[in-house]
Amino acid sequence: MTGPGDSGALGEVLHRAADPERYERWAAQAAGTGYCRHPIRLAGRLDAVDPVSGELAGLMDTAGEPDGVLLVACGNRRATVCPSCAATYRADAWQLVAAGLRGGKGVPASVAAHPRVFVTLTAPSFGPVHSRREDRAGRGHRCRPRLGDLGSCRHGTPSVCEIQHDGHDPLLGQPICPACFDYEAAVLFNCHVTALWQATVLLTKRALAARAGISTRQLARRVRLAFGKVAEYQARGVVHLHAVARLDAASTDVPVVAAPEGITVADLIAALTDAARVASVALPSPKRGRLSWGTQFDIHPIPASRDETLHPIVETVAGYLAKYATKSTGAAGALDRPIRRAADIDTLEVNSHLRRMVATCWRLGADPAYRHLRLRAWAHTLGFRGHLITKSRRYSTTFTALRTTRHDHARARAHGPDFTTRESIGALRYTGRGYTTLGDAWLADTARARRAEARQLARLDRYREPR
Repeated sequence: MTGPGDSGALGEVLHRAADPERYERWAAQAAGTGYCRHPIRLAGRLDAVDPVSGELAGLMDTAGEPDGVLLVACGNRRATVCPSCAATYRADAWQLVAAGLRGGKGVPASVAAHPRVFVTLTAPSFGPVHSRREDRAGRGHRCRPRLGDLGSCRHGTPSVCEIQHDGHDPLLGQPICPACFDYEAAVLFNCHVTALWQATVLLTKRALAARAGISTRQLARRVRLAFGKVAEYQARGVVHLHAVARLDAASTDVPVVAAPEGITVADLIAALTDAARVASVALPSPKRGRLSWGTQFDIHPIPASRDETLHPIVETVAGYLAKYATKSTGAAGALDRPIRRAADIDTLEVNSHLRRMVATCWRLGADPAYRHLRLRAWAHTLGFRGHLITKSRRYSTTFTALRTTRHDHARARAHGPDFTTRESIGALRYTGRGYTTLGDAWLADTARARRAEARQLARLDRYREPR
């Protein structure tokens, strides 16, 4: 980000501040976007019409705004692209997950007493990689110590690593021997991880039915499995899933009702464990066989409660899932955008391992056996297709509902509560993206940093208060 000392930027800052009234209006617009790094500029006019009386009232006309435009947040979820919009998305993700655990946002508080678990599903090994190893006390261990005569792989690379990697070591996640690493299988796992999750959900329902001694169809009339999940990229470029699973009594009348009778959290844990062990998906190419989950499987019950005592647990789980919703595929956001040409792969600011994953996507995308997967379009996500955070239909609220509520609240504050029932007419046209000057960009970046610092201090003060 530029600073006011850069050529021309100081003059642009002074020019913006020369008219206090228009500066205050510009600052209010920037604050309304959350100090978005790349705001969308719109021009035009909007009016509000009462659907009952037909009364027309003006909402805004950008002709009277600074620079003749309205600034709107870009809405990008990646923190490397826009920190402020990513923070809003992360907060919405937290609300979405938490509502399904403790109630609120249209979900009854009784869900806090339903059987619930937090589960992590990982990918299988596609070849040995550098990793950080710790014991339960947090003491680091050597990556791959020499235990006996491990020798070398078939490519002549030593199969040991005596380094105690720290959390920022650039070697983490990179293969011990790149030639031994199965890049095709890693990319195809990312591509099919959503299908593998769907197979796991189906098998979980079958396992629950078997434990209850009824058919799957009978179970569907008694029990509904609701979930929210997020995909996280490991250092080796392969995703694994964190999910919250909850059991509800089946109903077609209301979204969420009481917990199912006769089925406990122990039944849910056993069913999910059995399903994760046997779930698999077939790959388009017969020579690749099938893909399944890795051996590292973690599942923990979320204690049921009807009071406030366990809400910190809910906050922790919701925060754990929400923080991964804004992460990028690669370091420093180098893979935040689709790749258009093969020549662009060599210029990516990523390590050789991630670059080879991208190149594998590009190569498989031209293979007739995998062309329907559109791997070239998803090369920047290393083959993973879809949203990082998803949920079942009746787990909790939606991102759309949260954004609509926030929009109505902002509209009521700006124009009064009566305007929330009015419909907007008119048109706003796109005129560009980003701030028009380096000075404006610096002012917004500085204000965003000040707001983040103030929020952090307020958060610390809250934790210091006696509970």
